[in-house]
Amino acid sequence: MHLQPGQNIPLQDPLITLHLQYPGHKGFNGESDTCLFMLNAQGKVSGDADFIFFNNLSSPEGSVKLSTGPQQSTIDIALDRVPPVISKIAVTVVIDGNENISGLNMLSLQAPGIAEFKAETQGRSEKAIILAEIYRHNGAWKMRALGHGFNGGLEPLAISFGVDVAQPVPQEAKPARISLEKKLENKSPRLISLAKKATVSLTKNKLDSLEAAVAFVLDASGSMSGQFSKGNVQSVLDRIAVLAAQFDDDGDMDVWGFGERHKKYPDVTLDNLDDYIATIRGGGKRSAWENLPGLGGTNNEPPVMEEIVDYFKDSKIPVYVVFITDGGISKTRAIKDAIRRSADYPIFWKFVGLGGTNYGILKNLDNFTDRRVDNTHFFAMDDFGSISDESLYDNLLEEFRPWIDETKRIGIL
Repeated sequence: MHLQPGQNIPLQDPLITLHLQYPGHKGFNGESDTCLFMLNAQGKVSGDADFIFFNNLSSPEGSVKLSTGPQQSTIDIALDRVPPVISKIAVTVVIDGNENISGLNMLSLQAPGIAEFKAETQGRSEKAIILAEIYRHNGAWKMRALGHGFNGGLEPLAISFGVDVAQPVPQEAKPARISLEKKLENKSPRLISLAKKATVSLTKNKLDSLEAAVAFVLDASGSMSGQFSKGNVQSVLDRIAVLAAQFDDDGDMDVWGFGERHKKYPDVTLDNLDDYIATIRGGGKRSAWENLPGLGGTNNEPPVMEEIVDYFKDSKIPVYVVFITDGGISKTRAIKDAIRRSADYPIFWKFVGLGGTNYGILKNLDNFTDRRVDNTHFFAMDDFGSISDESLYDNLLEEFRPWIDETKRIGIL
């Protein structure tokens, strides 16, 4: 089976072998190496021992072993021996010297009897690539093909995964952060610290130069009252606004709220962000079970989703929709219909569970294959206050780059 970028496949056998090949073009003078990062739920290594490379060929318990050779490597993984704290294993190739990925004649990963994946190398300027990831999902293991390029090479890549590197980060890894900070320093200086954390994830996911529209969709049903009163809704909005400032030159962000009914609100800007949630909550009379005036206390997702599809279907740039909910998802068929229709357009849905339960179809989107392209990703925060901003941005941006690459390949973008 030939995998496409972003495509995943279940791993049935507890013992898997991966063969990587990366021969260079004639005259290639770089040094190519395989590096593996064993990551916890926050997307970080727990220590240097979780960084597997030519000077550390095995994880401490022996579940992951790397064998290297000229322009190739072999990885043996005993999935049933991987420590429970490890949620994901990132498989990367890095190039030392003045060369970059375009100097490779081929970059392939083969899992005999399972699947294979070939990453595009022509015309690319990155010095590292996250080729694939082996990850836990609902108690089982899966493999996802990626092909994410990463500027700067091994050092910034290792730093992004939490490896303790003594030297400073090279200057070439910083331009996107400086640009984003300058966008924020006059109107929203309180967001600069968030911008610094977002930039690592943006760079890691090759999104630091992307132009995209951003939308924020908010579950305002009665069960969300605690999230509103704790300030969590405004806090999440602040963090999405940082991404909007990066993706969109004017930094404006479309906003919808929904309960039983839905409504489009004025765009979020850096000028109105600080009190935005309080302002729309105070924009009319609210009943005791309403969080936003006039929307009712129950949740009804499909109508607002259909409106968003109609609103953005003619977009010429990618649309990144962050959809916040505390669960209670029951309208499975209608939600699938909206997602299926949106997959024909440049619309990507990031569903975020906020301290709730019963996320239904949103939690099982990996199994929803009846659509043109996988244009969704879900993650849940049981306790917003317990997740670091670095981990939040990693989760927010996960799968966005593979979707962009695939929509360009099949002609949606």
